[in-house]
Amino acid sequence: MARRPFLREATRGLGFPLACMGLAAYFGYYLLYGNHGIISLVRVQQQIELKQAELEQIRTERRALEHRVSLLRPESVDPDLLEEQARARLGLTERDEVVILKDRR
Repeated sequence: MARRPFLREATRGLGFPLACMGLAAYFGYYLLYGNHGIISLVRVQQQIELKQAELEQIRTERRALEHRVSLLRPESVDPDLLEEQARARLGLTERDEVVILKDRR
């Protein structure tokens, strides 16, 4: 029976510090692993970098396509590109050319 008062006396002042440590652990965990935490922020930044690289690649492809389209405008037709497009669409060949068919899978 002498233990109860000793145990109660020893743990009397621990309630507030334990509650504070619990709250700190709770908020610290969600600071790192929560939906808007640091790890989530790093993951989103990596996705942004990947998407920006993809966007730059698509912009480069678009510029190349716009250049090819500008070569086919009626005011300034590039004869080589026109011949290439006509051969591709109409299947025209010269007598000394060999045609190699590609499989479209």
